[in-house]
Amino acid sequence: MEHALDQTDLRQAFFHAHPDPMWVHDAKTLKFLDVNAAAERKYGWSRDEFLDMSLAELDPSQGEGARNTQVLDASGVWRHLTREGRVIFVDVVSHELSHQGRAARFVSARDVTRLVELEHERTAMLESISDGFFTLDGHGCFTFLNGQAEAYLDRSRKDLIGRNVWDAFPEARDKKFKVAVEAAVESGQSQHFTDYLDPPGRWFQSAVHPADNGGVTVYFRDVTSERAAETQLRLLEQAVSHLNDVVLITEAGPIEEKFAGPRVVYVNDAFVRMTGYEKADIIGRTPRILQGPDTSQAEVDRIRDALMRGESVRAELVNYTRLGDPFWVEMDIVPIGLDGDAHTHFVSVQRDITGRRAAQEAMRLGEERFQLMARATNDVVWDWDIERDALWWNSNLQALFGYAPELSQTPLSFWLHHLHPDDRERVHAGFFAALKGSDTIWRAEYRFQKADGRYAAVADRGFIIRDEAGRPTRAVGSMLDVTERRELEDNVRQSQKLEAVGQLTGGIAHDFNNLLTVILNNAEGLEEALSGEPALKDLASMTIQAAERGAELTSRCSRIWPPCPSW
Repeated sequence: MEHALDQTDLRQAFFHAHPDPMWVHDAKTLKFLDVNAAAERKYGWSRDEFLDMSLAELDPSQGEGARNTQVLDASGVWRHLTREGRVIFVDVVSHELSHQGRAARFVSARDVTRLVELEHERTAMLESISDGFFTLDGHGCFTFLNGQAEAYLDRSRKDLIGRNVWDAFPEARDKKFKVAVEAAVESGQSQHFTDYLDPPGRWFQSAVHPADNGGVTVYFRDVTSERAAETQLRLLEQAVSHLNDVVLITEAGPIEEKFAGPRVVYVNDAFVRMTGYEKADIIGRTPRILQGPDTSQAEVDRIRDALMRGESVRAELVNYTRLGDPFWVEMDIVPIGLDGDAHTHFVSVQRDITGRRAAQEAMRLGEERFQLMARATNDVVWDWDIERDALWWNSNLQALFGYAPELSQTPLSFWLHHLHPDDRERVHAGFFAALKGSDTIWRAEYRFQKADGRYAAVADRGFIIRDEAGRPTRAVGSMLDVTERRELEDNVRQSQKLEAVGQLTGGIAHDFNNLLTVILNNAEGLEEALSGEPALKDLASMTIQAAERGAELTSRCSRIWPPCPSW
């Protein structure tokens, strides 16, 4: 009996001295039957006040019926109210017992408010992070998901909490995720990987960390856009590396002449091919190392001034290879900005135009020679740009045909309009037939109207220049004034005609003289023989007079056109 009392006293002492709140309440009515001092301190009610209360009053928001069922079922973490109305969280441990002959429950309630608050803070933090986050226990079942994980996986935590991950996502069994989970659990080391998950059809970068309970915690984020950007960047890098044009990127400064110049941060393979410098030779250095004695300082200054204003600029410069050979480049430099800055770098695209510059120089020299020849010749030189319909004339258009200097460039219609009407259709048809065909040379003679309205006879010859497709792009030629030559030729032809007539007339006169001599001799003989016949003698006399008259006329013709000598 004494031992039993000692045990009872010991339990009573333990109950009242324990630092955690404890109480005994009726199992049916929930009325408090006893409380310890720690409960009085924690909740703020005295023991007598507690004995007039029920357990439901510690959490009136739950409702007595619901609270009664929960308390009878199991222990757990519950929300309680203190006398001041402050909410505390307590970890309740409840046991059945008999108290003074009635069914009761013994309850200990440890204050875990701080732990719950920390858990809430942790949960809030995990909910606020942009990464998806979930935890798996040692059996591979979900124990927590944040909102971002729900969004990424397109599944609610209500559907997943407590469910095995491989049952929820069977397709993940064949993915890197399963390997990473197993490796993290077995090795105790975190695992990192990137893999594609379908559904939801996205790329995720994941970190799997081992947990103390044999499970894992998983952080993962959607990198689909980043993967697409990286893929695009790799494609861009591949494309840029295979360009024939040089791509050179520098920092935005320093630009001022007193500094070494902006540092190069990137060049493509074309730079190596063009300059002979390796990438390592130029990265971190200034592109000014490419300049040399023939580099135009004025052009360099213009480029620098534009860049200092943050403007794009196009320029042509002489640069030098690593071996010191000069070459011409055409460059376009554009400022670009990163992270919202106005401009942090300059991108320069450069192309070798040495061949083009050589061709331009050759063209310039050719044009100079053409102009010199055009001034040196007596011909009217013309040059027709077909695409622009610009017909250029040299100064002889004024010297030979009297047109004003302002007409040194005209449309083709000027030339067509001044063709003689009788020649226009023929010349026009012949000229355009040559253009439409494959001819490279065109010739024509026609009459061209001068400024005073008279016409000059000209001999025109043109050369047709065609492009690679055979289309005419330009025609160059010269007009020779052949008016005097044509007049001389006409005079010669007239002289030749007159000479032919003279030769014919002289020959005829000679023959007539011979015939008239015979007639005259015979008539004189008849006149003498017919002296006794006056009538016949008169006829003979008349014949003599006619023959003499004919001889006189023939003599005149012979004097005008003497017969050509025969030799």
